[in-house]
Amino acid sequence: MQKFDIVTIRLFVAIVRAGSINEAARREHIATSAVSRRIGELEAMLGVKLLRRLPRGVEPTEEGAIFARYGEKLLGDLNHLSNELRDFNIGEKGKIYLAAVTSAILTGLPSFLADFERDFPHITVDVRELTSRESAEAVREGRADLAILADNSPLGDLAHDVFCDDPIWVVTPKGHPLIPDTANPKPVKFTEAAKYDIISLHEGGVIDDLISEAASRMKIDMHPHIKVVRFGSLRQMIAAGLGIGFLRKSSVAGYIGHMNIAGAPIADDWAKRQLLIAHDGDATLTSAARLFRDYLLKKSAETSFKPVLG
Repeated sequence: MQKFDIVTIRLFVAIVRAGSINEAARREHIATSAVSRRIGELEAMLGVKLLRRLPRGVEPTEEGAIFARYGEKLLGDLNHLSNELRDFNIGEKGKIYLAAVTSAILTGLPSFLADFERDFPHITVDVRELTSRESAEAVREGRADLAILADNSPLGDLAHDVFCDDPIWVVTPKGHPLIPDTANPKPVKFTEAAKYDIISLHEGGVIDDLISEAASRMKIDMHPHIKVVRFGSLRQMIAAGLGIGFLRKSSVAGYIGHMNIAGAPIADDWAKRQLLIAHDGDATLTSAARLFRDYLLKKSAETSFKPVLG
């Protein structure tokens, strides 16, 4: 099998374009003798004459014209390949895998994704809605480039940036004594909320962990008579007047006014929570993933966090 030298192909194409070996050598910054030697070796390898010497310059033979045509195409393809790879390297093209908790989807994330798709149409973001633990595992196992998750998730050695604030709120039916003024709710101490019937959310989940840890520290016995696994189920149970519950602000604020529920922030410091963008370190991120991460952080900083109705 014949082995072609890209430099020699480029030189031959340059000769055909210039009609002169001397001129091609000058343009390519190579000695004329070196160019002549390379073309001679190419002709010997192919077993055909590629150039016809003229009184002034050269012209391609029939075989040379065919070789030049394929050489032009090859060099063009290589140039396109280089540009494509450059686009990937600077983050203008690529595919990003994002794992995100439900709370993130209830924040400005969907609109940020739409803006990013418009600004960078050649980058695809593949989104999976997972729990915080699943999201962290997806990053560790290489199934996700980035994860938006709760700040009390088991991050281990994952790097992270703050995406937005998303504190824990108490959720009650409208008219409940904990939130007498739904238009201007005041922060509620956890010890006061814990006096009422509590509906538990997703035992073993991050919110359940926070509530259980707070109750344990304060030596409060909590024995929920209703347990659910979905945010929507919790809201429906509370709206029916079956008890109170705890959710992140993102999962409450957009539903007040649309359901028979009210919400107020928990006053305790442990309830002041955030959502994080976690990853395996900048060195492991693709250029597209770094671009997307920085884009999300910029968008979050520019727009005050406003939970939306899902």
